Order: sequence, then C-alpha cells, then structure tokens
Amino acid sequence: YYIALGLQFNVYEFPKKKFFWSGEDFEFKPLPELNLDYKDKVDTYKDAFQGKWDKLLVEVENPQGDNDQDAVDGDKPQDAVDVDPLADTDDEKDLKKAPKNFSELDRLSYVVRAIDFECTALPVGAVRLTTDHQLRYNETFKGLSQSDAVKLTSYQHFRAPVTEEKQDYITRPEAVLSYDFLDPLATDLPKGSWSIHTDSSKTEVTVRNLKWPGYLTYHKANTNTYGFCYFGDGLKNNDLPFLV
Repeated sequence: YYIALGLQFNVYEFPKKKFFWSGEDFEFKPLPELNLDYKDKVDTYKDAFQGKWDKLLVEVENPQGDNDQDAVDGDKPQDAVDVDPLADTDDEKDLKKAPKNFSELDRLSYVVRAIDFECTALPVGAVRLTTDHQLRYNETFKGLSQSDAVKLTSYQHFRAPVTEEKQDYITRPEAVLSYDFLDPLATDLPKGSWSIHTDSSKTEVTVRNLKWPGYLTYHKANTNTYGFCYFGDGLKNNDLPFLV
C-alpha cells in the first residue's frame, strides 16, 4: 500500500491530518475512519498485509449497516414506539450497536494512524505558532547544529500535544516565543524506543523508531532539510519492552 498525508492549516494550535491510500494502481482514496470494534485485536495480527483491501479479517452476522433502512418521508412503521433515549433499560442489546465487519483496509487505517501518532517527528524549531495560535512551518529554521542533531531531545512529535505539560504550555501566550511546544521524543516509553544514526560526515541524521521498524525522521544538520517516512510491513514490535 501507498499512503499520503495531507495537512489542513488555519486550525487552532494544530493542523488537521487527512490520510489517503492506494494500491498498485496509484489511485489515491481517503483512508476510512477507524473501526474501533476491534481496536484491541489489531496489534495481535502477525501476518503481513496482502494488498487485498476488501479481504474480511473478521466477519460478523448482520453487521452494522447491512439491515439499516432510512425512513421514508419521516413515516414510522405502524408498530413503532417512541423511546426516551435517556430512559434506563435492562436490555443491553438496545444499547449496543451491532459490530461491523473488519477488513484489511480497516486494519490499514488503524496501523497508519498508530504509526503517525507514535512516530511522526520533526526537529525542534521546524514549526512555530503564530500569534493566533496556528501552527506554521518556520521559514527562519536553518537546521540543528551538528552537535544538537544527534540528540534525541532535539526532536518532537508532529501531533497535537497529549502530555499534560505540553497541553498546558501550548495554550499560554509565551508558547509563540518558543519552538518546543510539542511532546518530546525523549520522554517516550519504553526508554530506548528511539535510535539515532548518522552518516560518515556526521551531518545527515536519521532518528528511527524501534517500536515500528521502518519509520524514520531524517535531518541534515545546519540546513532546513528534514522530513519523515515509513517503509515497513505494518507490524508493531510488541516485544520491545523486553529488549531494551
């Protein structure tokens, strides 16, 4: 599969991310929203993706949506009964939606967003906040120094903050005067889930995630060249906490 990421700016504090996917035909389509019915099961899959997006990994009887029928002209069936949505009931079936089928595309949607959330990172200083608290690329960024480029503390997640400290800090007026307003990689758990590599010149740096092998952030010291990418099998290294 091929994945593309689009960013919608002019959003308060952090741009909205939108993902697109394609197969070998390179016809990109929006990646569907998460099917959370099987959220806890996705990480247990050990098989590689097959490239068959409509392959059902979990098939249920009467999946949600299969038997749904829109009301016509607002008419109700003759035996319909109005129900108070706040009323208590002992019938749990009335409260629980029928689960959906789970396809390889649903699995892909989960894995892409998991990698994005846990991995995507940029050098500190590559982005900034405007005075109205909108994120922008920093046009004045000239790159990290050669010594700073090999420090994990010089990189931060490219996502809306989730740590309490940064969630509080990004709302303050002084956040527009600083570049480290996003969650740092250095505090990620487990410790040792990131590794830093350089080329022979010590100027081209890659920051690699060991939880999701195949992900890397790259940066050339003293330049504004940076970015991130993922080339992998979509399998998470769940054994990492026992290896570091």
